[in-house]
Amino acid sequence: MQKILVLLSILVSLPGAAGTALAQKDDGFSRFYADFQAAVKTGDKEKVASMTSFDDFYWESTDALRQVKTKEAFLKNYDRMFTPAVKARIASSTPKRDEKGYYFIIWHTKDVEYGLNFDPQKDGGYKFHGHTVGPY
Repeated sequence: MQKILVLLSILVSLPGAAGTALAQKDDGFSRFYADFQAAVKTGDKEKVASMTSFDDFYWESTDALRQVKTKEAFLKNYDRMFTPAVKARIASSTPKRDEKGYYFIIWHTKDVEYGLNFDPQKDGGYKFHGHTVGPY
């Protein structure tokens, strides 16, 4: 009976230990992304802009949107960039992390690859960096 109690206490403690290990590995991106998703979902353009890096921002879907490099231009073109398809992708995707700590969402159509990129910042946070489009 004592062995069973010891075994049960070990099993009960595992989920907590696993949760702690996961929390320690969390680099803050999951909270950033949840806030980003919520801002996109509610159409909070100002919040999305505040979560965006304009130093080298890119939006590759059209020539006109490639010129978006400032917060003002971003806000003016927000509805052209965040189409229903892009919003749906943000709502339903879990970004992947590369070995350097950058996060991205990639999806494909028959001939085109699309991506949304999120970059780590020097302060330890994250910023939305842009949208890529290329051949698949």
